[in-house]
Amino acid sequence: MDFSELGVNLHEQWVSLPDPTPPFDLGAWADETAAELAARSAADGEPVDAKRLSRNLRAITKESATREPLGAFAWYVSGFNHAVGLAELSAVLPDETAPEVTPQWMAEHFAAHDFGPPEITYLDLPLGPAVRIRQNVIGEKKRLFGSRPVVRTLVYGVQPKGEKGLLVLRCSWAESVIDEPITGIVDNMAPTLVL
Repeated sequence: MDFSELGVNLHEQWVSLPDPTPPFDLGAWADETAAELAARSAADGEPVDAKRLSRNLRAITKESATREPLGAFAWYVSGFNHAVGLAELSAVLPDETAPEVTPQWMAEHFAAHDFGPPEITYLDLPLGPAVRIRQNVIGEKKRLFGSRPVVRTLVYGVQPKGEKGLLVLRCSWAESVIDEPITGIVDNMAPTLVL
């Protein structure tokens, strides 16, 4: 699968996360982007702390990079000192363990039942046949003491026409209060995927 033309239309509040590998100056990028986000938030009447935003931008960029996505985007809403959602693009290609990778295969292998059955929908997108999986999963423990968080996810697996494998758009967030707006945004993003 050729990813040179990979793209997706983003809502204006999403920040495209860079590849933090040196010589890229992650600190300078995070400071500049945080200043822009803080200015936007202040203009909306919701002041935020640019230093906290910068720290969050650095942390979320480094954490996302550990999964080596093809693209990553963080949703920064005015009034918040942190990203409220993270979207990542990746690919699942056939190999010896999974010789045929289809939307049905993804539904069988990516669906979790941590909090009951996931919502699974099959649909056709402009790029090709797809599966949409909306589920809540148990996240990784962040601290020594305390419970593991609930991670809310919406995942699209799209099989581009004529390709073997899937292009995956995965969005995750923590706050249930944004379930409706973020799923609406991601549902509008998925049909804009191009390869």
